[in-house]
Amino acid sequence: MTLLHDVFDPVKLTEALDSGLIRTQRHPSLPFTIYNYTEHCQYSGAWSPVTLACRGLIVDGAGRIAARPLSKFFNHSEPQAPSLDPGAAVTVTDKADGSLGIIYHDGSGFAVATRGSFASDQAIHATEILRTRYASFVPPDGLTVLVEIIYPDNRIVVDYQGLDDLVLLGAVEIATGRSHGPAAVPGWPGPVVETFGYTTLAEALAAPPRPGREGLVVHFTDADQRVKIKYTDYVRLHRLVTGLTPRTVWEVLVGGGDLDVLLAPLPDEFHVWARGVATELITEVDRRAAAVEAAYAGIVAGLPAGWGRKEFALAAMRSPDRGELFQRLDGHDYRPGLWQRVRPSAEKAQGGAE
Repeated sequence: MTLLHDVFDPVKLTEALDSGLIRTQRHPSLPFTIYNYTEHCQYSGAWSPVTLACRGLIVDGAGRIAARPLSKFFNHSEPQAPSLDPGAAVTVTDKADGSLGIIYHDGSGFAVATRGSFASDQAIHATEILRTRYASFVPPDGLTVLVEIIYPDNRIVVDYQGLDDLVLLGAVEIATGRSHGPAAVPGWPGPVVETFGYTTLAEALAAPPRPGREGLVVHFTDADQRVKIKYTDYVRLHRLVTGLTPRTVWEVLVGGGDLDVLLAPLPDEFHVWARGVATELITEVDRRAAAVEAAYAGIVAGLPAGWGRKEFALAAMRSPDRGELFQRLDGHDYRPGLWQRVRPSAEKAQGGAE
């Protein structure tokens, strides 16, 4: 039996919850809670032992860990990726393109949760497969078994030709958090993620991309750390499929929408890209607003005493920002017009999707 507070400092966990780095979801009918890092954690890069481990961590009503997934891991090129020896021994598996499934016992039988939900469409579908097709499967004692949930209605980018199944990824020791590949679950009756013969990270990076696949997962077995290698073509196609372009980001900002909502279902690399686009747009609007304010101040300073709208107009008409200057004079908000001026063109939006 492993308690949540045996794994985490309760103070650190509470701090992460209070600061919005981790959220919880209760099971709709049973005394289970799932802990998952948030979009705020992702874009702020607030990674710690607590947030890294809360990637679908399931705890029962007594505070016992019922399922412990793989800790969060990054693309090999991301700054958060660990510094690892490119010549160290590794095992390399396919980066499956579905939803992570976390198998746990709900008191009456085995079920599947996704990273942040007990009752998502994917979790419900996976539980149905597990309890019908693989009803006799029992996970090895002390291990959380992890699968990729793949079926046509859950297609992301990769076309699995009608596959509707749970693909074994590996397992994690509940007591220690140490992770293992598929070989740790010899009794799994379903499909297993493909394993490749690359023996080092350097070999995996040098391998040619496989058409129609997402990439690779490299597990440094001694250090028990992982990195992803995502193929460039997959990232391009994913952005096309999701319709994520500079224009999309601009529309959210102009409409006062929540960028977190747009990015929540997308992989981390899109968070970084989209927030970079948002920062550029906001910076440009701020720059233009500062120019308007400077021009306004300059015009007013040069006008004679007792000036009126006519005198202001004669000076303002020479400025490319004359529309904003008149709005400023009238006490109106001119920033919406600036946002229209920085609207990404259709050509740029298409390029962003590439």
